[in-house]
Amino acid sequence: MSLEDRIEYLSPEGWRQWQLELLQSTLNRVYQRVPFYRKLMEENGIKPEDIGELEDLKKLPFTTREHLAQNYPYDLFAVPLRDIVRLHAFPGPKAPIVKGFTSRDLKALRGLTCRFLTHCGVTSEDIVQICLDPGMSIWIEEIKEGAETLGALVIPPDPQSAQDRLRIMHDFRTSVLISTPSYALHLLHYMQKEGLLPPKSLRLAVLVGEEIDGQNRLRLEQAMNLNTRLGYGITEVIGPGMGYECEEKQGYHLAADYFLAEIIDPKTLRPLPPGQIGELVVTTLSIKANPLIRFRTGDLTQLLDSPCPCGRTTPRIGPIVGRCDGRLSIRGIKISLDYLEELLREVYHHLPAYCLRIKRHHYLEELELWLAINEQLFEPSILGLHRIMEKFQHRFNETFGLPCRLKLVEKEHLDAFAQGQKVIVS
Repeated sequence: MSLEDRIEYLSPEGWRQWQLELLQSTLNRVYQRVPFYRKLMEENGIKPEDIGELEDLKKLPFTTREHLAQNYPYDLFAVPLRDIVRLHAFPGPKAPIVKGFTSRDLKALRGLTCRFLTHCGVTSEDIVQICLDPGMSIWIEEIKEGAETLGALVIPPDPQSAQDRLRIMHDFRTSVLISTPSYALHLLHYMQKEGLLPPKSLRLAVLVGEEIDGQNRLRLEQAMNLNTRLGYGITEVIGPGMGYECEEKQGYHLAADYFLAEIIDPKTLRPLPPGQIGELVVTTLSIKANPLIRFRTGDLTQLLDSPCPCGRTTPRIGPIVGRCDGRLSIRGIKISLDYLEELLREVYHHLPAYCLRIKRHHYLEELELWLAINEQLFEPSILGLHRIMEKFQHRFNETFGLPCRLKLVEKEHLDAFAQGQKVIVS
Protein backbone atom coordinates (compact mmCIF):
# COMPACT_ATOMS: atom_id res chain seq x y z
CA MET A 1 0.00 0.00 0.00
CA SER A 2 1.41 3.39 -1.03
CA LEU A 3 1.79 6.35 1.35
CA GLU A 4 -1.22 8.10 -0.23
CA ASP A 5 -3.33 4.97 0.27
CA ARG A 6 -2.21 4.60 3.90
CA ILE A 7 -3.19 8.22 4.53
CA GLU A 8 -6.84 7.30 4.09
CA TYR A 9 -6.66 4.90 7.03
CA LEU A 10 -5.21 7.28 9.64
CA SER A 11 -6.61 7.20 13.15
CA PRO A 12 -8.94 10.04 14.17
CA GLU A 13 -6.16 11.54 16.29
CA GLY A 14 -3.74 11.16 13.37
CA TRP A 15 -6.12 13.09 11.12
CA ARG A 16 -6.66 15.83 13.70
CA GLN A 17 -2.97 16.39 14.23
CA TRP A 18 -2.06 16.36 10.56
CA GLN A 19 -4.93 18.62 9.47
CA LEU A 20 -4.19 21.06 12.28
CA GLU A 21 -0.55 21.37 11.22
CA LEU A 22 -1.57 21.92 7.59
CA LEU A 23 -4.25 24.44 8.62
CA GLN A 24 -1.88 26.49 10.78
CA SER A 25 0.71 26.54 8.01
CA THR A 26 -1.94 27.70 5.49
CA LEU A 27 -3.25 30.43 7.81
CA ASN A 28 0.25 31.79 8.41
CA ARG A 29 0.90 31.90 4.66
CA VAL A 30 -2.31 33.72 3.73
CA TYR A 31 -1.95 36.15 6.64
CA GLN A 32 1.55 37.10 5.49
CA ARG A 33 1.05 36.96 1.71
CA VAL A 34 -2.60 37.66 0.85
CA PRO A 35 -3.71 41.19 1.82
CA PHE A 36 -7.38 40.26 1.42
CA TYR A 37 -7.19 37.55 4.07
CA ARG A 38 -4.99 39.61 6.36
CA LYS A 39 -7.52 42.45 6.27
CA LEU A 40 -10.45 40.07 6.71
CA MET A 41 -8.84 38.43 9.74
CA GLU A 42 -7.83 41.73 11.31
CA GLU A 43 -11.35 43.10 10.86
CA ASN A 44 -12.58 40.10 12.84
CA GLY A 45 -9.85 40.44 15.48
CA ILE A 46 -8.19 37.14 14.58
CA LYS A 47 -4.56 36.14 14.09
CA PRO A 48 -3.23 32.76 12.91
CA GLU A 49 -2.01 31.91 16.41
CA ASP A 50 -5.61 32.11 17.66
CA ILE A 51 -6.38 28.89 15.81
CA GLY A 52 -5.02 26.26 18.18
CA GLU A 53 -7.58 23.50 17.47
CA LEU A 54 -9.63 22.44 14.47
CA GLU A 55 -12.74 23.58 16.35
CA ASP A 56 -11.34 27.12 16.24
CA LEU A 57 -11.96 27.17 12.50
CA LYS A 58 -15.42 28.63 13.17
CA LYS A 59 -13.73 31.83 14.40
CA LEU A 60 -12.52 32.59 10.87
CA PRO A 61 -14.60 34.63 8.38
CA PHE A 62 -16.06 33.07 5.24
CA THR A 63 -14.89 33.44 1.64
CA THR A 64 -17.50 33.73 -1.14
CA ARG A 65 -17.45 33.72 -4.92
CA GLU A 66 -18.05 37.46 -4.76
CA HIS A 67 -14.74 37.80 -2.90
CA LEU A 68 -13.00 35.76 -5.60
CA ALA A 69 -14.40 38.02 -8.33
CA GLN A 70 -13.62 41.22 -6.40
CA ASN A 71 -9.95 40.23 -6.14
CA TYR A 72 -9.56 39.57 -9.87
CA PRO A 73 -7.05 38.93 -11.30
CA TYR A 74 -4.11 38.15 -8.96
CA ASP A 75 -4.92 39.54 -5.51
CA LEU A 76 -5.68 36.17 -3.91
CA PHE A 77 -2.42 34.53 -4.99
CA ALA A 78 -0.20 33.48 -2.08
CA VAL A 79 2.89 33.13 -4.29
CA PRO A 80 4.67 35.51 -6.69
CA LEU A 81 3.33 35.51 -10.23
CA ARG A 82 6.63 34.07 -11.48
CA ASP A 83 5.81 30.85 -9.55
CA ILE A 84 2.47 30.39 -11.35
CA VAL A 85 2.71 27.95 -14.25
CA ARG A 86 -0.99 27.65 -15.16
CA LEU A 87 -4.07 29.89 -15.02
CA HIS A 88 -7.72 29.03 -15.34
CA ALA A 89 -10.41 31.71 -15.72
CA PHE A 90 -14.13 31.05 -15.55
CA PRO A 91 -17.31 33.13 -15.19
CA GLY A 92 -17.91 34.83 -11.87
CA PRO A 93 -20.26 37.50 -10.50
CA LYS A 94 -19.30 40.91 -11.94
CA ALA A 95 -15.77 39.73 -12.95
CA PRO A 96 -14.10 36.45 -13.93
CA ILE A 97 -12.70 34.14 -11.28
CA VAL A 98 -9.06 33.22 -11.78
CA LYS A 99 -7.36 30.15 -10.35
CA GLY A 100 -3.58 29.79 -10.46
CA PHE A 101 -1.37 26.74 -10.01
CA THR A 102 2.26 26.31 -9.09
CA SER A 103 4.11 23.32 -10.50
CA ARG A 104 3.73 21.72 -7.07
CA ASP A 105 -0.03 22.35 -7.16
CA LEU A 106 -0.29 20.67 -10.56
CA LYS A 107 1.64 17.64 -9.34
CA ALA A 108 -0.61 17.37 -6.30
CA LEU A 109 -3.73 17.83 -8.46
CA ARG A 110 -2.68 15.01 -10.78
CA GLY A 111 -2.04 12.80 -7.76
CA LEU A 112 -5.48 13.57 -6.35
CA THR A 113 -7.18 12.92 -9.70
CA CYS A 114 -5.28 9.63 -10.03
CA ARG A 115 -6.47 8.63 -6.55
CA PHE A 116 -10.06 9.48 -7.44
CA LEU A 117 -9.96 7.48 -10.69
CA THR A 118 -8.13 4.54 -9.08
CA HIS A 119 -10.67 4.27 -6.25
CA CYS A 120 -13.42 4.35 -8.87
CA GLY A 121 -11.79 1.34 -10.53
CA VAL A 122 -9.83 2.86 -13.46
CA THR A 123 -6.55 1.09 -14.28
CA SER A 124 -3.66 1.40 -16.74
CA GLU A 125 -5.32 -1.25 -18.90
CA ASP A 126 -8.43 0.82 -19.54
CA ILE A 127 -9.57 2.79 -22.57
CA VAL A 128 -11.24 5.87 -21.09
CA GLN A 129 -13.76 7.88 -23.11
CA ILE A 130 -14.64 11.32 -21.70
CA CYS A 131 -18.06 12.71 -22.67
CA LEU A 132 -18.51 16.08 -20.95
CA ASP A 133 -19.86 19.41 -22.20
CA PRO A 134 -17.41 22.20 -23.20
CA GLY A 135 -18.46 24.19 -20.14
CA MET A 136 -16.63 21.58 -18.05
CA SER A 137 -13.37 22.12 -19.96
CA ILE A 138 -11.29 22.51 -16.78
CA TRP A 139 -12.52 19.16 -15.47
CA ILE A 140 -11.98 17.58 -18.87
CA GLU A 141 -8.33 18.64 -18.85
CA GLU A 142 -7.71 17.46 -15.29
CA ILE A 143 -9.47 14.10 -15.73
CA LYS A 144 -7.60 13.54 -18.99
CA GLU A 145 -4.23 14.25 -17.34
CA GLY A 146 -5.07 12.05 -14.36
CA ALA A 147 -6.10 9.10 -16.54
CA GLU A 148 -3.01 9.49 -18.75
CA THR A 149 -0.81 9.59 -15.64
CA LEU A 150 -2.35 6.25 -14.64
CA GLY A 151 -1.31 4.90 -18.04
CA ALA A 152 -4.81 4.59 -19.48
CA LEU A 153 -5.61 5.33 -23.12
CA VAL A 154 -7.82 8.44 -23.23
CA ILE A 155 -10.39 9.53 -25.83
CA PRO A 156 -11.12 13.25 -25.20
CA PRO A 157 -14.61 14.71 -25.77
CA ASP A 158 -14.34 16.12 -29.29
CA PRO A 159 -17.66 17.63 -30.48
CA GLN A 160 -19.60 14.63 -31.72
CA SER A 161 -23.13 13.30 -31.87
CA ALA A 162 -24.33 10.47 -29.65
CA GLN A 163 -24.24 8.24 -32.74
CA ASP A 164 -20.56 9.00 -33.43
CA ARG A 165 -19.57 8.62 -29.80
CA LEU A 166 -21.22 5.23 -29.59
CA ARG A 167 -19.48 4.14 -32.79
CA ILE A 168 -16.11 5.15 -31.31
CA MET A 169 -17.07 3.37 -28.09
CA HIS A 170 -17.68 0.15 -30.05
CA ASP A 171 -14.77 0.44 -32.48
CA PHE A 172 -12.12 1.32 -29.91
CA ARG A 173 -13.54 -0.96 -27.20
CA THR A 174 -14.01 1.72 -24.57
CA SER A 175 -13.96 0.19 -21.10
CA VAL A 176 -14.58 3.31 -18.97
CA LEU A 177 -17.06 6.11 -19.70
CA ILE A 178 -16.65 9.39 -17.81
CA SER A 179 -19.67 11.66 -18.16
CA THR A 180 -22.49 13.35 -16.30
CA PRO A 181 -25.35 11.05 -15.23
CA SER A 182 -27.75 12.81 -17.59
CA TYR A 183 -25.50 12.24 -20.62
CA ALA A 184 -25.00 8.57 -19.73
CA LEU A 185 -28.79 8.19 -19.57
CA HIS A 186 -29.07 10.08 -22.86
CA LEU A 187 -26.70 7.58 -24.50
CA LEU A 188 -28.76 4.71 -23.10
CA HIS A 189 -31.96 6.27 -24.46
CA TYR A 190 -30.36 6.64 -27.91
CA MET A 191 -29.19 3.01 -27.93
CA GLN A 192 -32.60 1.72 -26.94
CA LYS A 193 -34.36 3.93 -29.49
CA GLU A 194 -32.05 2.74 -32.28
CA GLY A 195 -32.06 -0.89 -31.15
CA LEU A 196 -28.31 -0.86 -30.40
CA LEU A 197 -26.58 -3.06 -27.87
CA PRO A 198 -24.16 -1.49 -25.36
CA PRO A 199 -20.49 -2.17 -26.08
CA LYS A 200 -19.39 -5.45 -24.47
CA SER A 201 -16.09 -3.81 -23.53
CA LEU A 202 -17.75 -1.14 -21.39
CA ARG A 203 -17.50 -2.14 -17.71
CA LEU A 204 -17.52 1.13 -15.73
CA ALA A 205 -19.13 4.57 -15.83
CA VAL A 206 -17.61 7.30 -13.64
CA LEU A 207 -20.35 9.91 -13.21
CA VAL A 208 -19.50 13.49 -12.23
CA GLY A 209 -21.05 16.95 -12.13
CA GLU A 210 -24.55 15.86 -11.09
CA GLU A 211 -26.36 13.53 -8.75
CA ILE A 212 -28.36 10.52 -9.92
CA ASP A 213 -31.27 8.88 -8.14
CA GLY A 214 -31.12 5.23 -7.19
CA GLN A 215 -33.73 4.10 -9.71
CA ASN A 216 -31.97 5.64 -12.72
CA ARG A 217 -28.59 4.43 -11.47
CA LEU A 218 -29.82 0.84 -11.22
CA ARG A 219 -31.44 1.12 -14.64
CA LEU A 220 -28.20 2.40 -16.17
CA GLU A 221 -26.13 -0.37 -14.59
CA GLN A 222 -28.50 -3.15 -15.61
CA ALA A 223 -29.25 -1.95 -19.14
CA MET A 224 -25.58 -1.26 -20.00
CA ASN A 225 -24.17 -4.13 -17.92
CA LEU A 226 -21.64 -1.99 -16.06
CA ASN A 227 -20.71 -0.67 -12.65
CA THR A 228 -21.03 3.01 -11.71
CA ARG A 229 -19.08 5.26 -9.36
CA LEU A 230 -19.75 8.88 -8.49
CA GLY A 231 -17.24 11.71 -8.13
CA TYR A 232 -17.62 15.17 -6.60
CA GLY A 233 -15.65 18.36 -6.99
CA ILE A 234 -15.75 22.16 -7.15
CA THR A 235 -13.81 24.00 -9.83
CA GLU A 236 -12.95 26.97 -7.60
CA VAL A 237 -11.42 24.70 -4.94
CA ILE A 238 -9.58 21.72 -6.43
CA GLY A 239 -11.77 20.25 -9.15
CA PRO A 240 -12.61 16.58 -9.68
CA GLY A 241 -11.40 14.26 -6.99
CA MET A 242 -12.52 16.26 -3.96
CA GLY A 243 -14.90 13.43 -3.15
CA TYR A 244 -15.28 9.92 -4.55
CA GLU A 245 -17.18 6.74 -3.90
CA CYS A 246 -15.42 3.59 -2.73
CA GLU A 247 -16.64 0.11 -3.58
CA GLU A 248 -19.28 0.35 -0.81
CA LYS A 249 -21.04 3.32 -2.47
CA GLN A 250 -22.00 4.89 0.86
CA GLY A 251 -21.30 8.57 0.26
CA TYR A 252 -18.34 10.55 -0.99
CA HIS A 253 -14.99 10.04 0.75
CA LEU A 254 -13.39 13.48 1.01
CA ALA A 255 -9.75 14.21 0.21
CA ALA A 256 -9.07 15.22 3.81
CA ASP A 257 -5.35 15.72 3.19
CA TYR A 258 -6.28 18.51 0.76
CA PHE A 259 -9.09 20.33 2.56
CA LEU A 260 -11.20 20.60 5.69
CA ALA A 261 -14.97 20.31 5.39
CA GLU A 262 -17.69 21.89 7.51
CA ILE A 263 -21.47 21.98 7.25
CA ILE A 264 -23.16 25.23 8.24
CA ASP A 265 -26.71 26.53 8.39
CA PRO A 266 -26.78 28.84 5.32
CA LYS A 267 -29.09 31.29 7.15
CA THR A 268 -27.51 31.51 10.61
CA LEU A 269 -23.99 30.55 9.38
CA ARG A 270 -23.56 28.36 12.45
CA PRO A 271 -21.85 24.95 12.21
CA LEU A 272 -24.16 21.93 12.05
CA PRO A 273 -23.44 18.47 13.48
CA PRO A 274 -23.12 15.32 11.32
CA GLY A 275 -26.43 14.14 9.92
CA GLN A 276 -27.95 17.59 9.46
CA ILE A 277 -28.24 19.03 5.97
CA GLY A 278 -26.60 22.38 5.38
CA GLU A 279 -24.11 24.20 3.18
CA LEU A 280 -20.71 22.64 2.56
CA VAL A 281 -17.82 24.97 3.50
CA VAL A 282 -14.23 24.03 2.65
CA THR A 283 -10.79 25.26 3.69
CA THR A 284 -7.86 24.15 1.55
CA LEU A 285 -4.84 22.65 3.29
CA SER A 286 -2.34 21.79 0.55
CA ILE A 287 -2.87 24.44 -2.13
CA LYS A 288 0.06 26.85 -2.57
CA ALA A 289 -1.08 29.32 -5.24
CA ASN A 290 -4.74 29.93 -4.32
CA PRO A 291 -5.53 28.90 -0.72
CA LEU A 292 -9.17 29.33 0.29
CA ILE A 293 -10.36 29.88 3.86
CA ARG A 294 -13.89 28.76 4.75
CA PHE A 295 -15.13 28.93 1.16
CA ARG A 296 -18.92 28.71 0.89
CA THR A 297 -19.64 26.24 -1.89
CA GLY A 298 -23.42 26.70 -2.11
CA ASP A 299 -23.89 22.91 -2.15
CA LEU A 300 -26.34 21.40 0.32
CA THR A 301 -25.33 18.08 1.86
CA GLN A 302 -24.55 16.43 5.20
CA LEU A 303 -21.53 14.97 6.95
CA LEU A 304 -21.83 11.22 7.57
CA ASP A 305 -20.51 10.07 10.92
CA SER A 306 -20.94 6.29 10.64
CA PRO A 307 -17.77 4.32 9.75
CA CYS A 308 -17.52 3.21 6.14
CA PRO A 309 -17.37 -0.60 5.74
CA CYS A 310 -14.36 -0.16 3.42
CA GLY A 311 -12.24 0.79 6.44
CA ARG A 312 -11.17 4.23 5.21
CA THR A 313 -11.30 6.87 7.92
CA THR A 314 -11.62 9.94 5.69
CA PRO A 315 -14.70 12.13 6.33
CA ARG A 316 -17.67 11.47 4.08
CA ILE A 317 -20.58 13.53 2.81
CA GLY A 318 -23.91 12.40 1.45
CA PRO A 319 -25.43 13.30 -1.94
CA ILE A 320 -25.74 16.95 -2.97
CA VAL A 321 -29.44 17.62 -2.43
CA GLY A 322 -29.65 21.20 -3.68
CA ARG A 323 -28.11 24.66 -3.74
CA CYS A 324 -28.48 27.68 -1.51
CA ASP A 325 -26.62 30.36 -3.50
CA GLY A 326 -29.05 31.04 -6.33
CA ARG A 327 -26.89 29.30 -8.94
CA LEU A 328 -28.27 26.63 -11.23
CA SER A 329 -26.54 23.37 -12.11
CA ILE A 330 -27.16 22.43 -15.74
CA ARG A 331 -25.40 19.32 -17.10
CA GLY A 332 -22.76 19.74 -14.40
CA ILE A 333 -22.20 23.42 -15.29
CA LYS A 334 -23.02 26.11 -12.72
CA ILE A 335 -24.93 29.15 -14.01
CA SER A 336 -25.38 32.32 -11.97
CA LEU A 337 -28.52 34.35 -12.65
CA ASP A 338 -26.54 37.47 -11.74
CA TYR A 339 -24.10 36.73 -14.53
CA LEU A 340 -26.93 35.89 -16.92
CA GLU A 341 -28.39 39.33 -16.20
CA GLU A 342 -25.00 40.93 -16.83
CA LEU A 343 -24.96 39.30 -20.29
CA LEU A 344 -28.45 40.62 -21.01
CA ARG A 345 -27.39 44.15 -20.03
CA GLU A 346 -24.26 43.85 -22.16
CA VAL A 347 -26.21 42.86 -25.27
CA TYR A 348 -29.47 44.83 -24.82
CA HIS A 349 -28.14 47.75 -22.70
CA HIS A 350 -30.88 47.18 -20.12
CA LEU A 351 -32.39 44.25 -18.22
CA PRO A 352 -35.63 43.10 -19.83
CA ALA A 353 -38.12 40.96 -17.94
CA TYR A 354 -37.15 37.35 -18.49
CA CYS A 355 -37.72 33.74 -17.52
CA LEU A 356 -35.18 30.94 -17.95
CA ARG A 357 -36.98 27.76 -18.95
CA ILE A 358 -35.21 24.44 -18.29
CA LYS A 359 -36.58 21.50 -20.26
CA ARG A 360 -35.50 17.87 -20.32
CA HIS A 361 -35.20 16.20 -23.70
CA HIS A 362 -34.12 12.57 -23.63
CA TYR A 363 -32.56 13.16 -20.17
CA LEU A 364 -30.51 16.18 -21.29
CA GLU A 365 -31.44 19.61 -19.95
CA GLU A 366 -32.04 22.28 -22.59
CA LEU A 367 -32.26 26.03 -21.94
CA GLU A 368 -34.70 28.51 -23.40
CA LEU A 369 -34.65 32.16 -22.33
CA TRP A 370 -37.93 34.03 -22.73
CA LEU A 371 -37.65 37.82 -22.97
CA ALA A 372 -40.63 40.16 -22.64
CA ILE A 373 -40.92 42.36 -25.73
CA ASN A 374 -40.52 46.08 -25.02
CA GLU A 375 -39.62 49.21 -26.98
CA GLN A 376 -35.91 48.92 -26.15
CA LEU A 377 -35.72 45.45 -27.75
CA PHE A 378 -36.89 46.62 -31.17
CA GLU A 379 -34.49 47.07 -34.08
CA PRO A 380 -35.13 48.86 -37.41
CA SER A 381 -35.45 45.51 -39.17
CA ILE A 382 -36.33 41.90 -38.43
CA LEU A 383 -32.80 40.97 -39.57
CA GLY A 384 -31.32 43.35 -36.98
CA LEU A 385 -33.54 41.88 -34.27
CA HIS A 386 -32.35 38.36 -35.10
CA ARG A 387 -28.72 39.48 -35.16
CA ILE A 388 -29.01 40.80 -31.60
CA MET A 389 -30.65 37.54 -30.52
CA GLU A 390 -27.88 35.54 -32.17
CA LYS A 391 -25.27 37.73 -30.47
CA PHE A 392 -26.72 36.91 -27.05
CA GLN A 393 -26.97 33.19 -27.83
CA HIS A 394 -23.34 33.19 -28.99
CA ARG A 395 -22.15 35.06 -25.88
CA PHE A 396 -24.06 32.68 -23.61
CA ASN A 397 -22.56 29.63 -25.32
CA GLU A 398 -19.08 31.18 -25.17
CA THR A 399 -19.45 31.95 -21.48
CA PHE A 400 -21.05 28.80 -20.12
CA GLY A 401 -20.27 26.20 -22.79
CA LEU A 402 -23.99 25.47 -23.20
CA PRO A 403 -26.50 26.44 -25.90
CA CYS A 404 -29.44 28.63 -24.89
CA ARG A 405 -32.30 29.46 -27.26
CA LEU A 406 -33.72 32.99 -27.01
CA LYS A 407 -37.44 33.57 -27.48
CA LEU A 408 -39.26 36.93 -27.55
CA VAL A 409 -42.77 36.87 -26.08
CA GLU A 410 -45.45 39.35 -25.09
CA LYS A 411 -45.11 40.66 -21.52
CA GLU A 412 -48.56 39.32 -20.64
CA HIS A 413 -47.64 35.86 -21.92
CA LEU A 414 -44.39 35.88 -19.94
CA ASP A 415 -46.20 36.98 -16.75
CA ALA A 416 -48.85 34.28 -17.16
CA PHE A 417 -46.21 31.60 -17.81
CA ALA A 418 -43.61 32.58 -15.21
CA GLN A 419 -45.93 33.88 -12.45
CA GLY A 420 -43.11 35.95 -11.02
CA GLN A 421 -40.48 33.21 -11.18
CA LYS A 422 -37.18 33.72 -13.00
CA VAL A 423 -36.59 29.98 -13.50
CA ILE A 424 -39.13 27.41 -14.63
CA VAL A 425 -38.35 23.68 -14.82
CA SER A 426 -40.68 21.86 -17.20
